[in-house]
Amino acid sequence: MIEKKKLIMIWAVAAGIAMVSLCLAFFLQVTVLDKRLKQSQMMVTQMEDETRRLKNEKDKITKENEKLQADAVSYLGINSSLQKERDDLIEKFKVAQKLIDDKEAQLQREQKAIDELGKNKSKAYKEQSDKLNELTAKLNKSQADLKRERGLYHYNLGVACAQAKLFDDAVSDYEKSLVYYPDNAECHYNLGLLYEGYMEQPQKALAEYIKYLELNPDAQDKEDVLAKVKSLKQQLDPGDQSNLKDE
Repeated sequence: MIEKKKLIMIWAVAAGIAMVSLCLAFFLQVTVLDKRLKQSQMMVTQMEDETRRLKNEKDKITKENEKLQADAVSYLGINSSLQKERDDLIEKFKVAQKLIDDKEAQLQREQKAIDELGKNKSKAYKEQSDKLNELTAKLNKSQADLKRERGLYHYNLGVACAQAKLFDDAVSDYEKSLVYYPDNAECHYNLGLLYEGYMEQPQKALAEYIKYLELNPDAQDKEDVLAKVKSLKQQLDPGDQSNLKDE
């Protein structure tokens, strides 16, 4: 009987020790998880601060770019020194473009960091996941804005070159603009004018006018552009009488 009581006591002591060990292990796991959550929150806060800083720098670059564009227009009236001034203008635009490229590269690095953090998410990080998604959306929008700005940069340079009768350069810049900003209806129209009137490439001109009307179906000059389309179709295929029908 005494031996049995001893065994019971030993078993009870062992069970108590095991219970304390389990509680200790659970407490340590909770502490580690809490530490990781705090680190994640700190990283998200830093990324949000960096995103705001990048946006402020982007706004500053945009204002400088607008000033450069205004300077470009004022230079067009000085025909005697137009080529030299145009070269200076291009150099300034290159500096602005490099700044945009640098900011875009930095945004890509931020995106990579977010992707890495997202891979390590677990159920315990659900609250942080919402913030990460919101930050990712902001970064994606910033990247899209930068791409559109680059397209407008080449478009404005193309307009300046066209006004200075530097048609080859204008065509080159319009084509570059559409790589970054393909939905710029005015760029398609201006490029169509150059293809038709200067480059003598009616097929390309026709494609640009059609794209212009697709992007801007309610354009005020719709009838004039439709007339250009009809004329180019007839020029490309004189035997096709269907081209004479109304569009």
